[in-house]
Amino acid sequence: MDNSSNDYWLVYPASHIAVFDAETQTWSLFEDHRGKTVYDTTTGNPIYISEPGPLPENTTTQAPASPIDKFENGQWVADLNTALIQKHAEINDWRNIQENMNYVFRFNNHNWDYGKATQERLSLSVQMAKQNKLPDGFIWTDADNNDVPMTAGELLNLSDAIDQAMFTKGLQIHMRQRQMKEEVDKLTDYKAIKDYAVGWPE
Repeated sequence: MDNSSNDYWLVYPASHIAVFDAETQTWSLFEDHRGKTVYDTTTGNPIYISEPGPLPENTTTQAPASPIDKFENGQWVADLNTALIQKHAEINDWRNIQENMNYVFRFNNHNWDYGKATQERLSLSVQMAKQNKLPDGFIWTDADNNDVPMTAGELLNLSDAIDQAMFTKGLQIHMRQRQMKEEVDKLTDYKAIKDYAVGWPE
């Protein structure tokens, strides 16, 4: 029988496809997974199947439940260590943002900005105050945009108060990030780690 004849019918499983090779004038059966999506068991990345043939090595039809899942013993399991590392990084980012923010505190009947940016702006004026070189009529602007006349001694007192406020805030930030990391480290469920809210307690 001529294998190329239109009258020739192949019987094959639905999971396969018959492919005709014009060069050899023969039919061959190939697994047919076209249209399916499989997942790389190393990276979890999806792979769309568009050609006939067996599935690629190290793939599975099971989709990972989360970006940090790892493939073990034929199934995806949550990689808690990776989840903890990611949450610790999120806490560190929060800490860095908090440490670089500007804040306001009350001192000598005025509201004053404080933070790293304020400290940097103030540093040269403080240096001049220590050398008693402040110009006559020197002012420093408070957080409410009021220009406040200051002597060298008053400016140094403000600088000391800002340093103390920064130390207090920095310690609060440090203790909070430590507390959050300790709380996260006690969690044993991926979703609980993922959903842990990073920030100041309400």
